[in-house]
Amino acid sequence: MFGSILLHELTPQPLSAQAINSRITHPRKGQKLLTEGRIAKVRKIDQDQARVYVDFLAGLTGYLTGHIDENWSVGDILFCKEGNRPEKVSNDLWPEATEVGIIKSATDTRAVIEIDGKLRSYPQRSKSPFLKGQTVEIESTGQPGEILSDKPIDRLGISDREGFDIDSLIVHPDDNDTTLEDFGGATHLVKRAADLVRVALDPLDRIKRIGAKPIKGILFTGPSGTGKTHLAKGLANETEATFYNIGGPVIVDQFVGQSEKRLRDIFEHAEQNRPAILFFDEIDSLYTQRGKGNHEATNRLVGQFLSLLDGFTPFHRVIVIATTNLPGSLDDALLRPGRLGHKLVFTTPDAGNRLAILEASSRNIKFSEHPNLRTIAEQTHGWSAADLSAIWTEAAILAALDRREMLCAEDVHEALPRVQRITSRNEMSEPQP
Repeated sequence: MFGSILLHELTPQPLSAQAINSRITHPRKGQKLLTEGRIAKVRKIDQDQARVYVDFLAGLTGYLTGHIDENWSVGDILFCKEGNRPEKVSNDLWPEATEVGIIKSATDTRAVIEIDGKLRSYPQRSKSPFLKGQTVEIESTGQPGEILSDKPIDRLGISDREGFDIDSLIVHPDDNDTTLEDFGGATHLVKRAADLVRVALDPLDRIKRIGAKPIKGILFTGPSGTGKTHLAKGLANETEATFYNIGGPVIVDQFVGQSEKRLRDIFEHAEQNRPAILFFDEIDSLYTQRGKGNHEATNRLVGQFLSLLDGFTPFHRVIVIATTNLPGSLDDALLRPGRLGHKLVFTTPDAGNRLAILEASSRNIKFSEHPNLRTIAEQTHGWSAADLSAIWTEAAILAALDRREMLCAEDVHEALPRVQRITSRNEMSEPQP
C-alpha cells in the first residue's frame, strides 16, 4: 500500500535531477496531499528508495512512497483513485505534446533545446540520451519527450521551402574584385572601418584577451551612392572574410516565426564559415522603431536581431556591417554600444575627394587621350561616388558606338551630361557648375 503522494510546485525553468530530489526530500512549507481524481506520468522509478517520481499537469511534480508495482515503467500514466490509491491507466488520458524543439547542444549531463526561438536547458537522459540536431516533442509538463527525428525539422513544416538558400547570399571571391584601393577619397573612413573589421576578425582575438567587449557591428550611414556597399566589399576582400549580402526580401517571410528562423540560420551559417561579414544593405527596411504603430512581425524581427547581437560572443570572428540612408528610423536599441555601436557617416565628396574617386575608378580604363581629372572634379560639385564612376560607363558607350576600344577626352566631356543622377534637395537650390 502506498503512503502519501507529495506535490511540489516547480519554477518556470526546468530543474535538474539533483534539484528535484532536493525539493522532494526537503518539502517546502505549504506542501499539499494529492487528492483522488488526479493523473500523473511516471518520470523515474527509484527501487532503492522505493519511490516513484511523477509529473502532474500544470508543471507540478511529486513522488509516491511504498511498494512499487513491478508492472510500472517510465512513461506510464497513473490515476489516483479514492483513498490515494494509484493504478496504471491508458496513455490516452495524458495530453499530447504541445510544442516541438530542436536539440542545439547535448552533453553527458545537460541538453539545450531551442523552442520557438528561446533556449532552455534540461537534464540529459541516461536512457536514449538526447543528441545535437534531434527534433523532440515538448510535453504538456514542459519536459522533452519523444524524439521525432534525428535531424532538425521546422515545427511549421516549411523549413525546406523553395526560395531561401543561404549559400546564395555569399558573394564569392571570384565575383568580388573590389579592394580598398578602389575606394577613392575619405581616407579617414576607410582607415576607421578597416581597423574595426581587422580587430573584430582577428584570429588571435586580442581584444578579448585584453578584457574589452568585442566589436559586433558597424553602421554605415549617408546618402545613396556614397560608397557604403563598395567599402564593405573591399573590407571583405582585405580580410579574406566570407561576405553575406543580405537584403530585406530574403529574410521576410509570410509565415509567423519563419523570418526569425531565417535570421538565426544566417548567423549560424556565418559562424561555421568564419571569418565572416554579414552585410545588411538598407537595414532600415527591416529594423525600424518598435512600437504600437508597427506590425507585430516587425517587432519580433527586431527583437530576434537584438537577441543575436547580444548573444554574439560564441560567434567568433563574425561582424555585422549595416547601411542606411535613414538612421533616425532605426530602433534605438540597435544603436547602443555592443550592437551597431560604431557609426561611420558617409557624405558627398568634396573636390579633393572627387579627384581621388575619379583617379581610383579610372585606374583600369584605357585612354587614347587622358582627360583632365582635376577639371572634371571641379565641374561635378555635389556628385556622389556612384555618379562619378558612371562617367566612364557613359564615355565607353560613346566610344563603343564609334567602334573604338579606347576613350578620348571628347568622350568624357560628352559623357558628363549623360550621367543620370538623382539630385538632392540641397543641390536643387544651388547653381550647377
